Amino acid sequence: MKKLYKFYILLTIIGVIFIFRLFYIQIYTEKYILNAFNTSIKQEIIIPERGSIFDRNENLLVFNKSIYELIVIPILIDDNFNIIEFCNLVGIKKNTFYKNLEKAKDYSKYLPSVFLPFISKDKFASIQEKLYKYKGFDWTKRSIRDYKVESSVNVLGYIGEVTTEDIEKESNYYQIGDFIGWAGVEKSYEKILRGKKGVKYWIRDRKGCIIGSYNNRKNDVKAISGNDLSLTIDWTLQRYAEQLMYQKKGGIVAINPRNGEILSLVSSPINNPNLFIGVNRSKEFQKLMENTIDNPLFDRTTQARYPPASPFKLLTELAGLQMGVVNTNTTFICYKGFKYGKKRIHCHSGIHGIPIGIETATAVSCNNYFAQVYKRVIEKYPKNLTRGVNEWCNIIKSFGFGNYLSNDLATGEKGIIPSGDYYNKKYGITKWNAITIISNSIGQGEINVTPIQLANMVCAIANKGFFYTPHIVKCINHKPISNPNYTVAKFTKVKKKYFQFIINGMEKVFIIGTGKKFKCSDVRMAGKTGTSQNFIRIDHKVISLPDHSIFILFAPVEDPKIAISVIIENGGYGSRWAGPIASLIAEKYIKNNVNRKNLEKKIMNSGLQKVYNTIAKIKKNSFDKKK
Repeated sequence: MKKLYKFYILLTIIGVIFIFRLFYIQIYTEKYILNAFNTSIKQEIIIPERGSIFDRNENLLVFNKSIYELIVIPILIDDNFNIIEFCNLVGIKKNTFYKNLEKAKDYSKYLPSVFLPFISKDKFASIQEKLYKYKGFDWTKRSIRDYKVESSVNVLGYIGEVTTEDIEKESNYYQIGDFIGWAGVEKSYEKILRGKKGVKYWIRDRKGCIIGSYNNRKNDVKAISGNDLSLTIDWTLQRYAEQLMYQKKGGIVAINPRNGEILSLVSSPINNPNLFIGVNRSKEFQKLMENTIDNPLFDRTTQARYPPASPFKLLTELAGLQMGVVNTNTTFICYKGFKYGKKRIHCHSGIHGIPIGIETATAVSCNNYFAQVYKRVIEKYPKNLTRGVNEWCNIIKSFGFGNYLSNDLATGEKGIIPSGDYYNKKYGITKWNAITIISNSIGQGEINVTPIQLANMVCAIANKGFFYTPHIVKCINHKPISNPNYTVAKFTKVKKKYFQFIINGMEKVFIIGTGKKFKCSDVRMAGKTGTSQNFIRIDHKVISLPDHSIFILFAPVEDPKIAISVIIENGGYGSRWAGPIASLIAEKYIKNNVNRKNLEKKIMNSGLQKVYNTIAKIKKNSFDKKK
């Protein structure tokens, strides 16, 4: 009886083991499923057509072209696989074969992944005929980007292969070898552009050749193409602005103040998006990444932070008016600058010894006037300077500074607008005063902003107190966007009645100020020059470099249609480069033509390469010393 009992126990254990093993094989081991399925059925993943990209006038900028890819399921490759013969067929070296196969195994031994991308139609024709001989390999067709333009990578972006992190985030969509937007609108509108994948099932014979569709296509899933995008960019204006940036580094931002649509977004040096497609894309990308002198992949319109210099004086005055420490009749006498202790902020306005009011001070950029206003702002609460700075800070931030603009661009920086708490931490409570931070009055000190923030400020001034969030996409599938973040106005903390005095002064810039030499007689413009001090630190020493050239404007004054900020790195005075460039762009957009041909020719045919070469030598020598 005991023997029979032991026999039943042994039989039960064996039965459980067999049941568990069968369950494991059928449910958890994909290998056996794949072997059965792939000998008779081919699963073809259909990559959808990525949406095309147009400019605001429906000019096609980006579309697609077809390429082929070899895919592999590593577990299906047997020991008899002829590696040398296969490598000769597809045109790769043996070490490339092992490298690509290892990458596929790391992803999954049992799932298909891309083994060899970017195969041309002609080359694929010769491969396809013999591919059935190589078990584990198959092919798929996909589309890649084709750019009709040769610039504006910061706007359009580019696509690249998904990373492990991308796959982990969306494992239900991406797999190894897929492509994803890496910059520009390709990145920020990835889910809109990419579409939805489809699947087709084919019946294959013993040799792996397709002999028909599976199950009368009832199991197929149709791919859905991505949505088309129409940008707010005016491509004619964009190309014109890029031509004006010949041999210049910096950024240009042009916005329609009526709705926040970005008309032009130029970051220089300018890159060709076609470098980022094809078999050489990795090499080209690496070259650009290694260029740490020019930083060509750095978007200077949204990422670069600069001291705003004199254009920031407009906000100094508006904050003073709003806080009630000055009024529109307040004047100050300038004695060639603002003197404090043994130091002085020099003034080159040319108007000294007589009272200067808000409009004239704006037109001639009187440093003393704005330093006096800022001093009153900080000292509004004599016993609590922190409160004065914080009140000023909140007003400035209401113009979009010191925070992300919540736009639809792929990159961006907040910049810095220091608060009273910032200075308490930096210097200690009660250990600083208005004179300590007086440089803020003229847009220097700790303040730094991005070109797009400056352009947004101009929109707020042109609109006398409100702006729309700057955005780069106008329509999705030719239907206007309706996101309230872009269609609802944001109001500043400054009352409307104060802006006209600032605008009058900005218009006088072209009459009695620094804009006289490049005034456009056909269009009323309101502007402001800026010369931003520029330093670098080398071996704990501060070295002064050529100043940045800055200019802001909007036009026409009577009916604003465009707001512009221009920053030319190491360009010197704002009136030398940035001012003429901004005025030419405004004229081009409003008149659709430029009459000042001599000025246009001068800007388009001259640059700052010699200056940049000198700066590069300084940086290189510093780097060599550190080594």
